[in-house]
Amino acid sequence: MEMHKLGVIVPFRDRYEHLVEFKSKIVEYLNKKNIQYELIIIEQDDAKLFNRGKLLNIGFKYAKQLNCDYVAFHDVDMIPIDVDYSYSETPTHLSSKFISKDPHFKRIVFDEYFGGVTIFPVEMFEVINGYSNDYWGWGYEDDDLLHRCKLSNIPLDSKELIVNGSNTAALKFNGIDAYVSAKNIINITQRFSIFVSFYPDELICDHKKMNDIFTIFSIPGYDFRISYNGFRRYATEIFTRDSEIIYINSDIKTNYKTNIVVTVDPTLKLIQMYQDGNLIGYEYYESSLYNYNREKNFYLGCANIDTQNKIDETYFKGLINSFAIYDGILSEKEIKEISTNKYFGLTQNFGEYISADNLKLYYDAKFIKGYELMDLSGNGNNGKISKCEMVGLSYDETKVIQIPYRRDCTFLLLSHDENGYVRNSWKDVTTRYNQLKFHNEMEQGYRNYKLDGFEDTTSNPAIIDLEYSTNINISLDSINPLFKESFLLVEIDGLTHPEAAVKLGVPVGTVLSRVYRARKELRKLLVCI
Repeated sequence: MEMHKLGVIVPFRDRYEHLVEFKSKIVEYLNKKNIQYELIIIEQDDAKLFNRGKLLNIGFKYAKQLNCDYVAFHDVDMIPIDVDYSYSETPTHLSSKFISKDPHFKRIVFDEYFGGVTIFPVEMFEVINGYSNDYWGWGYEDDDLLHRCKLSNIPLDSKELIVNGSNTAALKFNGIDAYVSAKNIINITQRFSIFVSFYPDELICDHKKMNDIFTIFSIPGYDFRISYNGFRRYATEIFTRDSEIIYINSDIKTNYKTNIVVTVDPTLKLIQMYQDGNLIGYEYYESSLYNYNREKNFYLGCANIDTQNKIDETYFKGLINSFAIYDGILSEKEIKEISTNKYFGLTQNFGEYISADNLKLYYDAKFIKGYELMDLSGNGNNGKISKCEMVGLSYDETKVIQIPYRRDCTFLLLSHDENGYVRNSWKDVTTRYNQLKFHNEMEQGYRNYKLDGFEDTTSNPAIIDLEYSTNINISLDSINPLFKESFLLVEIDGLTHPEAAVKLGVPVGTVLSRVYRARKELRKLLVCI
């Protein structure tokens, strides 16, 4: 049996407490599994934004020099619990399951997620020219990497998505000023359910806006919205009287025909969100929901109508073919039925769907009279159409997408602040820039990956300092105990420098000096042996 040598490449900056735990656990785990390996830590030691892709490219070069025939690109905050690091002939994603000591910290695994831990045969990483060097800060270098695999026809997995298609009609929303308005019949203090079926346009991010939020449904006075966002996911958000926002974000990264069901139960103080008949998230809340009693309309296709300026940057672009409101909570069986319904109108009972009596409003884009969507519930609440176009909608019942090969592996996540797209906004503006670069340039074919990769890592060598060890004999126990004490108080325990100075009974300048020297010694211990 051929013995393969693994290069574990870890991009690193500042998280010394993570590094200490990671190095001990990864060495123990790989030795236990009898895997031949080199552990390579690449540290960025400058004041520039973190560049994960470039660090990994540099690490790859050294892995080749150390005669590794496959590599694992590995985040420092992921500790192996049950992980298969064995050789693969094709790129394979290992980050499939996570546990965390922090119940509020989670990592989303969507179909095309390619971050965290990914293994590559050396020759295939060379074919795609490695990572891009042009994603600074957090996010999208892994999306770019997967796209390079697709462009290079690297073998990937195939997934068939059931779209539940049929031939029907829909309203086309232009993303600028098209919407539907109707009298608001929802009582926020009573139980209700909302169903909407739609098809978003291919996402082209707008460089003029810092956030891409495309509103599918809203009641502005309640601050209640269902939206499609720049992270290619769906979200439900609603406020309580205490200004607490209840937010549910879809884990499914998608851009195909879908439907959303949201149920709100003020008795249980529970909000649930379903996508294509499957529960994808729920939230409990403590106080009552916000109810201004001043907004008389709800809207499809926008968050609100600015009657003075005629400006709203959250208009939906795409197709909406049906919409319904119920004055009760749909069961999971009923939600399954209406989510897969091709042949029956929602005004009819069929299968497990028995809530026609609770149907208080129902629009089907096939039924339009004048400039109004007809309310098929019989309650006469027609929707007023503004600048929408009626079009035919024909879509396939299945859609095949290329996703990474993925092993069933479990990691412990070390806690840290969330990054990326958090509660419908970017936490860091640099991630927004990375998103624009990927969606508007890479996906649209305006960037040539052959000109930006591991071969280009020497073009600006001053950016990166390389420090690595083939056996990682680094430990806090290896540094001067005098420096270590200050380092632990500041970097591990989270004390400020003045607080540490008081605890140690030394001047603040002494603490600053000792922490600096501790960090310097740690970096020296990372230099190649």
